[in-house]
Amino acid sequence: MKLHRAIALVVMMVMAVAVIVLLTAAGVSTFDNHSLIALGVVVVAAAISGVAFSWKRYFKRP
Repeated sequence: MKLHRAIALVVMMVMAVAVIVLLTAAGVSTFDNHSLIALGVVVVAAAISGVAFSWKRYFKRP
């Protein structure tokens, strides 16, 4: 059951990244390098935070 939850979380994270990419694809041409770097940092930080939260919650040591 824990593995199922972890897989579901990873799938949702991938879908969220895909949605962000699709929604910003049209506006990327107007972004400068600083905007793209900031967007990448935020997405990576959110992914790391989500994995860290889930890891502590679902995979506690006995």
